Amino acid sequence: MFKLKVIPFFILLFSAPFLIHPSANAQVVSSDTLQADLDEIQIDATYSPITIGRASMSLSYVLRDLDDIAARQAATMDELTFSIPGVSISNRENYALGERMTIRGLGWRSQFGVRGVQVLLDDLPLTVADGQTIMNMIDPAMVNRIEVLRGPSATFWGNSSGGVMYLSTIPDVDDPTIQYRGYAGSNNTMKQELRFNDHIGSSRIYGYATYFDTDGFRDHSAARLFRASLGSQHQLTDNSRLKLIANYTGMPKAQHPGALTAEQSVESPQMARGNFVDASAGKSFDQAMGGASYIREFETGILDITAHGTYRDLKNPLPFGHIGVERYAGGTRATYSFQHLPFDFDAGAEIKIQRDDRFETANIDGEPSSDPDDVDLQQLETVTNQALFSRITVPLTDRLSANLGVRADRITFEAEDNLGSELDGSRDFFSINPNAGLSFRTGPAQLFANFSTSFESPTTTELGNRPEGGSGFNQNIEPERTIGFETGIRGQTLSNQFQYDITLYTMQVRDRLLPFEIDEGGQTFFRNEGETNHQGLEASFQFLPTEWFDVRMMANILSATFSDGEFDGNDLPGVPTSRLSYMFTFRPGSHIFTIDNQWVDAYAANSDNSSYTDDYFLTNMRWTTRPFTLSEQSSIRPFVSVNNLFDTRYNTSVNIDAFGGFLFEPGSDRSFQAGIQINFE
Repeated sequence: MFKLKVIPFFILLFSAPFLIHPSANAQVVSSDTLQADLDEIQIDATYSPITIGRASMSLSYVLRDLDDIAARQAATMDELTFSIPGVSISNRENYALGERMTIRGLGWRSQFGVRGVQVLLDDLPLTVADGQTIMNMIDPAMVNRIEVLRGPSATFWGNSSGGVMYLSTIPDVDDPTIQYRGYAGSNNTMKQELRFNDHIGSSRIYGYATYFDTDGFRDHSAARLFRASLGSQHQLTDNSRLKLIANYTGMPKAQHPGALTAEQSVESPQMARGNFVDASAGKSFDQAMGGASYIREFETGILDITAHGTYRDLKNPLPFGHIGVERYAGGTRATYSFQHLPFDFDAGAEIKIQRDDRFETANIDGEPSSDPDDVDLQQLETVTNQALFSRITVPLTDRLSANLGVRADRITFEAEDNLGSELDGSRDFFSINPNAGLSFRTGPAQLFANFSTSFESPTTTELGNRPEGGSGFNQNIEPERTIGFETGIRGQTLSNQFQYDITLYTMQVRDRLLPFEIDEGGQTFFRNEGETNHQGLEASFQFLPTEWFDVRMMANILSATFSDGEFDGNDLPGVPTSRLSYMFTFRPGSHIFTIDNQWVDAYAANSDNSSYTDDYFLTNMRWTTRPFTLSEQSSIRPFVSVNNLFDTRYNTSVNIDAFGGFLFEPGSDRSFQAGIQINFE
């Protein structure tokens, strides 16, 4: 097992001059298909006027091309992010839990959804005030652009910002007016997609509607989802515009098969846990989100005001009980970016509010018990997050600039018990998070160094799950706090044929939140225990020797360990220590073949490191063609994809520190999909 003990940052800076080719133009290419001048791309993930060319932080920018959008199944987010360094998304083959996502090992403790990482979809924050992120709102097939801030980013987004992922489904202005795509494949999987994109006068309207249905690879893992989005952009005056967005996701069925033991995952990977089947374990929900952004240009700067709201109705039967949550959440954010100053300066304020009406009772054949004596919890949980922030970028020379930022957050948790019991019903957290960085441009390359911080409060679920039972919030757990330093270089050589991004980093997490179970299939509880240290190397490369062939590669090495307490020196569970991925694209004639390869090293499944996954190597393959013309305004293209081409047996994720050794979540066997895409101009 490889462990990175020391990160020699000076090696990167010392070797930088040897990586720079003096004849290349100053450009950068994403880990997928982007190719544009460094100074032209503004990073929306920062919600500040920062461009790639002046950003003093590690970041990834992926712009999907038309061939990839046509042929890639993209049923889960791991298909889009496997080539992004620092980001690890595990497809659990379980829509009731969703994917596990970590960035540099942060977010490792998540049992469902995402923790520790801020996620935004078309300017709508999917991360609510308490730090929870629900990824089911995202249809990965509709995503055109991905931005990732790979280090602690609380200066930009506050709570639960160990990294930031910004996703855009907004089509390019030249994309087809109407686009249909449908496919069917293994495990009785079927997907139907419809996109539209048009102009009406000075306004633009776009959106999509999709339907997905599958029986799942494992027993008791069927799922059905409906997703829809409608957006518009309006030019109100010469110096003002309005953006509107509304999203809906309905998941009437998502069965939960539960995790398996090591022996079961090898001998019977498709099986489901008996108690999960008996309890009809799973999840169903309806969620609607809406947002509006008003942007106004003044002589002195640009005002950007964004407001958003969320409604979520969740039903979650599990072996230990039936959970219901009705959520109302939202917030507003205002920033002012000053112009015509000798430096860039912006400041703003944000408020987020979350109200969860939580109900927990006995589970009777998948339905909540009607007996009042079976009610374990019935309380209204309110979370309020207030924040002030500012950022400044100062050009020190023509090539060197400094970035400074700070954000102050106050988060209040309150619980109102509806069962009449006495409870500890409030928690209050306050955090100030600074960051500072330097960016240096030299020819086609950019060198950077950055110090940043983040914090992660316990979520309402983590606070509400009290080992002693009863209502209210756990009074014994505190937020995690992270400090990090990174340095790197990105750029290109050889007249745009070779692009690179190399980063070294180190982070320390204090007061880590550690999950644990008391009973098999029971609730997960949390406690603070010590620190973790994270050190790593991230590298991505793209080689474009000809028009008919290109290669993209990513290497990720991470040492994430407990540094004190009961598990001192152990590997952090659920975090791969090494990952390697590469993608080949061949374009002979009108055909387009793509081969994805990913190797993931063995990693711990529990904190005492008594169980590890096996390392695995996966290969996926896709084929499509250039579009065939049907008429002057329509075209069609077929596609075929094969996932897990060599039928590798592996575990795609782990149920960290689960009771009884039920730690492993098997990945699917070889699967096939075939379909068509039809475009109407």
